Amino acid sequence: MSRTLLALGFALLPLAIALGCSTGEVETSSATASPEIVFSNLGSTSEYVGDTVCFDCHEDQYQGFYEHGMANSMYLLTKDNAVEAFGSEIVVDSTTGLHYEMVEADSGYIQIEFLLDERGERTHELARTMKWVVGSGTTARTYLAEQDGWFYEMPVTWYTQQGRWDFSPGYRVANKRFNRKIADRCVVCHNSYPEPVEQTNGMFTEMPTGIGCERCHGPGSDHVEARLVSDPPEGQPDVTIVNPAHLSLDLRLDVCQQCHLNGTVSLLRDDEDPYSYRPSQPLEEYVALYTGLEFIEGEGEGISVISHADRMKQSACYTETLDTLRPLECTTCHDPHEGFRDQGDAYFNVTCMSCHVGEDLSSIDAGQPLAVHTTSANCVECHMPPTDLIEAPHSAFTDHYIRVVDQDELEPEKSTETDALMAHFNRDRIKNPEARLYEGMAYITRGYQGGDIEYLNQGVDILDEVFESGHQFSEAVYLHGYALLILKRFDEAIPSLEESVRLEPNKAERLNALAQAYEYAGDRDPVRIERLYREALRVQPKLADIRLNLGRFLQSRGRIDDARGQYRQVVEDESWNALGYYNLGTLALLEGNLEEAEEQLGQSLTLDPLSGATLTNLGLVHLQKNKIAEARRLLETAVERDPELPEALDNLGSLYLNLEVEEEAVTYLKRATEVRPYAAGIHAKLALAYFRLERYSEAQRSAQQALAIDPNESLAQQIMLAL
Repeated sequence: MSRTLLALGFALLPLAIALGCSTGEVETSSATASPEIVFSNLGSTSEYVGDTVCFDCHEDQYQGFYEHGMANSMYLLTKDNAVEAFGSEIVVDSTTGLHYEMVEADSGYIQIEFLLDERGERTHELARTMKWVVGSGTTARTYLAEQDGWFYEMPVTWYTQQGRWDFSPGYRVANKRFNRKIADRCVVCHNSYPEPVEQTNGMFTEMPTGIGCERCHGPGSDHVEARLVSDPPEGQPDVTIVNPAHLSLDLRLDVCQQCHLNGTVSLLRDDEDPYSYRPSQPLEEYVALYTGLEFIEGEGEGISVISHADRMKQSACYTETLDTLRPLECTTCHDPHEGFRDQGDAYFNVTCMSCHVGEDLSSIDAGQPLAVHTTSANCVECHMPPTDLIEAPHSAFTDHYIRVVDQDELEPEKSTETDALMAHFNRDRIKNPEARLYEGMAYITRGYQGGDIEYLNQGVDILDEVFESGHQFSEAVYLHGYALLILKRFDEAIPSLEESVRLEPNKAERLNALAQAYEYAGDRDPVRIERLYREALRVQPKLADIRLNLGRFLQSRGRIDDARGQYRQVVEDESWNALGYYNLGTLALLEGNLEEAEEQLGQSLTLDPLSGATLTNLGLVHLQKNKIAEARRLLETAVERDPELPEALDNLGSLYLNLEVEEEAVTYLKRATEVRPYAAGIHAKLALAYFRLERYSEAQRSAQQALAIDPNESLAQQIMLAL
């Protein structure tokens, strides 16, 4: 009979690095000059106080800001703010067959995922509540579900401009379903300052709504305490809180670009965290940014939704006003204390007319009738035309590169792929050791992001070179070891991972990675491996991936009850963790507890209906219950959903062999040998199928292959004797 699938799941702890979207390659001025004013609220003792504290003294600015898109960048979905057409259409993933419908229910608004069989009946259904809206809604509204303190992006977005549903950005390429946890770096640019759970990168105990005042002004506690005692100083800046108007131009732009600038890879500087940026800090001191190595699918490249300032810097309106008292900048057109979404075109055109007036306006000749350039003309429509977004389908975005637009520019261009990462900031373009360290880290991050071995190796080589010169810092050492771990160069990974743990012994992800390296390198002390996993969980017990690794390790040591306890803790901490239920079910299957196995594997399948491993093990449960038809259906579905899974192919082929359907057995067992060519048992079963079909030469060849791998393979020996 078919053998039990033993491949228990585990996962590497994801890199604690934010990966960005693509942006244009633009020279930027390096804002290295320190501001003339030193603001006291930038010190480590200053605390965030929240927006409502600002209202009493700054009512007008407060009210104006709350009409701005930034203040409405994340909020709870309610009947009062719902604008979507619920129940209007179903979105289908053509690759997986998953369907999604968005409906209004008594409990709120829901996205329902389902699969259909050949009769059009639903064979899987999973509903998630759309609790949070991300995005001001001008372009799109994406949704978050919330469970056990984790926030998950949902697969379908409402595209406001076209009034339709479609996949969230990136989901048509890789549908992550309801499993994409929202990381700190995502939240920080859509919200004020939440209460993150340390070292989880996505778990929060408190979540505010929308960007707040302190994002641009810094922590407010110093200012509040000072102003409760006395009025602000007359005729000079109030140094108790940052006012961006008193910063240099570069630093003013950096306040905006903390969120409105990104690239292929974005790396926090050493000692920075996602929430540590403060207004007046040069952005290049907070983050290293790289572009390139991205491939934009579709007909044209479009522009990036977070490239606003870079596009603006290409404009003559910017470059030719740099030496004036009021150069063009973000706040020239976008007053952060004033909502403008419903103001219409005239709101922005007035700003254009403040420079282009009188004779200057009437003398413009761009090959069009001069009558076009009147005080009532729509400047933005012609000189900042809407352009398709890279990140989001069905959306057009105002291109902030102000220019006379050639019609040919608006034609779709062929997508291109660059062959190198390019540093955005001048600081990282100088080939000194620090810049090379970040470059190596960027290649490793890009390789991890895209599953590209070449980039991982390139990053490792760069870091090797810099380390040899005696330069390093903690995160670079860790990423070097982590990349080698991913590349399965375990013995090489261990020294860097050990050093990274020595440098920062209380980092859970590092302890986990070192434990894995020890485990896979072999011939290592199991007591030390277990101690590392447990120490990682002591540092942060909510990290399910590490707990799964510990459970799997304990199970490999024969400590079944201890392993089961770890798996149960996983699903208690993360009730949507399909892998936790899968491991519980597989463990029960190995113990012969079929009812428990069916229950746990069924729960796992509900959470992840595409898992070939879960379908395979559930099929084995039904085989042992002698429910042959159901077992066959499950194993066939497993192969359909995961055609390269050797256990699924092996078990389905074995089932057909036992049912004496030899032609089908040959089909699946042969595919299994192609996926797993060194499995003697599969070759032997294939030989038996050929033997029964009287295809003796093929039977002999398969039996010989089995014996070449394992001379003691008994079934192959019997077939050779029979031949």
